Amino acid sequence: MGYDHINRGTYERKRLVERYTYLPLQIAEVMFLVKYRDEYVDKNVLDIGCGAGRTTAYMRHWAKDYTCIDYSEGMTDHCKRRFDGIRCLCCDVRDMSAFRDQEFDFVLFANNGLDSLDHDDRIKGLLEVRRVLKDGGIFIFSSHNRSYRHCRSEPKLEFALDPAAMFRKVTLHRRRCRNRQKNRIFERDEEKFSIINDSSHLYSLITYYVDQRTQAEQLREQDFEPMEVYDWAGNSLGLHGDDQESSWLYYVARKLGQNGRAATP
Repeated sequence: MGYDHINRGTYERKRLVERYTYLPLQIAEVMFLVKYRDEYVDKNVLDIGCGAGRTTAYMRHWAKDYTCIDYSEGMTDHCKRRFDGIRCLCCDVRDMSAFRDQEFDFVLFANNGLDSLDHDDRIKGLLEVRRVLKDGGIFIFSSHNRSYRHCRSEPKLEFALDPAAMFRKVTLHRRRCRNRQKNRIFERDEEKFSIINDSSHLYSLITYYVDQRTQAEQLREQDFEPMEVYDWAGNSLGLHGDDQESSWLYYVARKLGQNGRAATP
């Protein structure tokens, strides 16, 4: 059995939905949204993995036509209640048949949403993004970094002098250990990617990790031109900069036209 149901179940939890509601934009997101503003302002925008509306709060004001989707029904229900009147669908990136070919000028997939999928489904997602994005359109997404030197970890119990605080830490540690024991069986290392049960959400997720070079290869294979990579702190790394201190990487790519060249937006 695959692990998709485990990740989806985590994102359906009410407490997690509430936690995602008011998270701010990340530094790297601010950097590339400023730099590439002409690519989405007054354009047709698709926001994939919108969650409870973290990016919706900003992107809906700038786009001419804003659409957001998430595969967690709990997330999309919350997002629709929070932003009345927006076009928000419970939809999976692997099947975006609700949208026409080349419907959007700009596609955003923030917060490492693509990493919730296994390798084959990841490629399906990229193919669907390519289909709904116009020639010359921009695709920006984030992904876990296989080169990050702390990408693997084991649960560790932290200590506190206050008894109540210590009780909470012990309780959380037990949950981490229980999740780690259950989910570590899904881990594997392939030549070009790894599947890791990392510490996110108390070790409740199974996550795809990839390095810059391999991610660039995946993009080129799907007719995207990699343009830029940002680290967690918002520094542009070009395409092959030093990234061992950044757990996430943010990729900017342009969809090539039918002639293999980037169409003029």
